[in-house]
Amino acid sequence: MTDVDLTSPEGIEWVVGLDGDPVRRNLLITQGYHDLSHALFQRLGENLNWCSYAIWASRTAGRFIRDDEVPAAFRRLLGRMEPIRVSLERANAAVARIQERTTIAHDGFLDLARQVVRDVAVFIGDGNLEVFAELGPIFARLLPAVRDGPEAVLELAATLKPGVTQKGSQSLLRSALLHYAAALREDDSDRRAELMLLANGQVGLHEQIRLQPFIAGSIDAPIRDTLYDGIDAFVDSVPRLLRPEVAAVVSRLFHPIADLAEKQWHEFATKELMTLSLPDGTLVLGEDLPAPRGGPVYPQALDRIDDRDLADLLQQFDADRPDAVGSGAIDWTELSSRMRYILDLFRSRQLDQSLLGQPFTDEQRAAILAGRPVTGEL
Repeated sequence: MTDVDLTSPEGIEWVVGLDGDPVRRNLLITQGYHDLSHALFQRLGENLNWCSYAIWASRTAGRFIRDDEVPAAFRRLLGRMEPIRVSLERANAAVARIQERTTIAHDGFLDLARQVVRDVAVFIGDGNLEVFAELGPIFARLLPAVRDGPEAVLELAATLKPGVTQKGSQSLLRSALLHYAAALREDDSDRRAELMLLANGQVGLHEQIRLQPFIAGSIDAPIRDTLYDGIDAFVDSVPRLLRPEVAAVVSRLFHPIADLAEKQWHEFATKELMTLSLPDGTLVLGEDLPAPRGGPVYPQALDRIDDRDLADLLQQFDADRPDAVGSGAIDWTELSSRMRYILDLFRSRQLDQSLLGQPFTDEQRAAILAGRPVTGEL
């Protein structure tokens, strides 16, 4: 399909249904966020909307979903670790005393790392899909509503399910749409900027609550279980009578390897997952948010916060400081830590129109829509 409208509910439903091609689906989700962001910006004015940030989060997630360099990098990291090499040698020496020709291959052990990262890619892809499947259709319906005016946006908000996000409901999204509607009515540019930030922040909070199990699963990957599954396969490869003795040996000697590999995965995954590639560079989410290139941390319209509801939201997540010092999210699995950084990011970049740029070239977009191989940097 090459003529699909990625801002329509039908186009979004088609993208969500591409179950057999998660890589292409991620690329289409990223492009869909761009198309929605650009169309909404034309009506909502100088302020970015939530989709403007979702473009780059989805594009960054896609690097992990499709890029074989990530598992290769983790494999190299483990392969360079002397304690792992020594432990494998000890295990092989012990096993050789039981069964001379049976060894645990170093490369075979390291290949287990590849499976761990593949499992993590599934978590990330599923989270990316979960959010787009829910929010994409809402923003697709928001687009004609903002063209028709605030009353149409209020009618759309009334169709969303009341209740807390944690229970599958959408009161945060209802409230966000009400603030988008208020921004449509507002003539004062500073007041309009605050309403847009409040709406974006509420959508962001809803999104992050939805993503919590996927993010936790990505960082807390079951690397220990994967390693022990590999050990079980190894034990099953030796003669039946020798299996109990071999299992006892490798269980004892592989315990420190599993501890070390799990520790390294946490450090590696935190570093790899806690980045966000924007048009003007890559943000490291564990560090304080830098100011946009050539400007202050916050635009003048949002330097001072007067709206009470927005001030309360920022204060709830300790994002009400006069600057972005302390914004870094050390533990990305912690919702409040993520939200502090995200709210600072939204506030800082709300007038940064570079985020409206195309995530892909025209040639790449055409190839993605047509299902052809995509060349060049993604």
